[in-house]
Amino acid sequence: MLHESSSVLSSDDTFSVSEFIKTVNQAVKKRFGQGVWLHGEVQELKIPGHVYFTLVDNDGDKKAVLSASIWQGVYSAMKANLAESGLQLADGLKVRVFGEPDLYSGNGRFSFKVSKIDPRFTLGDLIAQREAVVKQLKLKKLYDANRAVDLPLVPMRVGIITSVGSAAHADVLKTFKDSSIGFTIFVHDARMQGDDSVSSIVAALQKMDTRGDLDVLMLVRGGGSKNDLIAFDSLEIATAIANCQLPVFTGIGHEIDVSVADEVAHLSHKTPTACATAIIELVRDFIESTEQAWDGIATLALRELESSTSRLADRANRISSKVLDALARASKRLAMTSQRIKHRPAEILRLEKSSIDALADRVRLLDPINTMARGWSITRSASGQTIRDVSKLKTNDKLVTTFANGSATSTVQEISSKGNQNGKSKE
Repeated sequence: MLHESSSVLSSDDTFSVSEFIKTVNQAVKKRFGQGVWLHGEVQELKIPGHVYFTLVDNDGDKKAVLSASIWQGVYSAMKANLAESGLQLADGLKVRVFGEPDLYSGNGRFSFKVSKIDPRFTLGDLIAQREAVVKQLKLKKLYDANRAVDLPLVPMRVGIITSVGSAAHADVLKTFKDSSIGFTIFVHDARMQGDDSVSSIVAALQKMDTRGDLDVLMLVRGGGSKNDLIAFDSLEIATAIANCQLPVFTGIGHEIDVSVADEVAHLSHKTPTACATAIIELVRDFIESTEQAWDGIATLALRELESSTSRLADRANRISSKVLDALARASKRLAMTSQRIKHRPAEILRLEKSSIDALADRVRLLDPINTMARGWSITRSASGQTIRDVSKLKTNDKLVTTFANGSATSTVQEISSKGNQNGKSKE
């Protein structure tokens, strides 16, 4: 028995191990018999049947560790309660648990037997962590950075960051294939949960962003508990997305899940399939708008052609009418000209005959015969030259004088000129 008034135990106060453990448990239960709430971080979780883990509290440089356990039957009900809040017991999860301390006689291990977990505490802690990350991103002007990146008009070259072989990976590839559009797909494997997930995703984002043959990045994973998706609330992943030169589309978890990665992404979507569908719709919208534009151009061209054809027909009709009018006028002129031509030869012949007759009359008047009939004669030399000048004659020249009814030959015996009217020629 313990003697509270004595500071040194006597030999009669020696306990067996089992007695000591029993006494300690009784003392602990007397103090914490109704149970107590503790909070800390889950580490070294093991769930072979019963659940074992350590509950850790870091206070500066000091670290307090307490072994904890949950009996299998208790955990079955507790697991369902956690799932309703989107939680799952895992390493790194901060929890508030209710239970009682216990020193187990079988191995002398002191532990805390958990009977309840408060999911609101965990959710509140996650929210607080998330709000702190968002605040840092906004202070660094990274929160809206990726949304300011230009999205290509036709994002046909897609880089996908996901866990290769996962359901999300298969769903996304099938969605692109079913679109029947010739996308070029590049896939980079990354851990989507667990201790290495943050570094793995950051490395994948940075590597894919440096490629020169991509239009857009997709960061996708399927659903899970909130702590499965906790990596996507990290400052590291959010910063990597914000620093990307390519637009980043996210499709993380279920429809109710919104992570910090979703908030800083260029566009976020509820699921991986929805993320792929959004990119497909962008391309389809471009194709449809292009087709509509071409249809509009074709319609305008057809209308212009019809209008031009109508105008050409009107012009052709006017030209035809003018041509027919011109032909009619020309035909009338030709008919009139034909009539004039028909009568013109006789008129011309008549006029020409009259002219010829008048000319003949003048010619007849000039005929020497007619002149000589009126008493004129023509004198020629023996050589036949007409004698017009008396000075050209010499005595004894032979002359032939032609009369109207004949001719006579004579010899010059005497020459008389106007300058020598009263004398004879010296010859």
